[in-house]
Amino acid sequence: MDTDRADQTRSCEGEPLDTSTTGVEHRAVPASADRLPALRCVLADWATRVGLSADSVEALGLASYEAMANVVEHAYTDGEGELDLTAVLLPAENRVRVTVSDRGAWTTPPAQSDVRKGRGLPLIHHLAEEAEVIAVADGTMVRMWWSIPAAG
Repeated sequence: MDTDRADQTRSCEGEPLDTSTTGVEHRAVPASADRLPALRCVLADWATRVGLSADSVEALGLASYEAMANVVEHAYTDGEGELDLTAVLLPAENRVRVTVSDRGAWTTPPAQSDVRKGRGLPLIHHLAEEAEVIAVADGTMVRMWWSIPAAG
């Protein structure tokens, strides 16, 4: 990402923060747990700028973090891989869409013997106004939507 642009500042633990409202795009990010907090921060900053309510900003941040954490934990059997994170403003629909995708192999989640695991996808579906998980030939994509409150 070009860090010399005038509309960017450094924030969120060193991740470039584009101050436009067009969207957020981070491609080929190493799927590592230590990268996720900064990406969550970038998303929250952007969601605030486009006008999501405080509750929706919090829900978007948590659901997106959970989707990225699922990539880190489940997408790559060898532990090495990348994730893509995009967030776009959909003005015609008056909402935003966040997409987290990977190029790992989809596996059907096993029955959980550990009660602390297996809550990510239900949490994502609960926090997003709409969410879908799509297993494709070259990975998995999680798409989530939130509405922007009407100005008034």
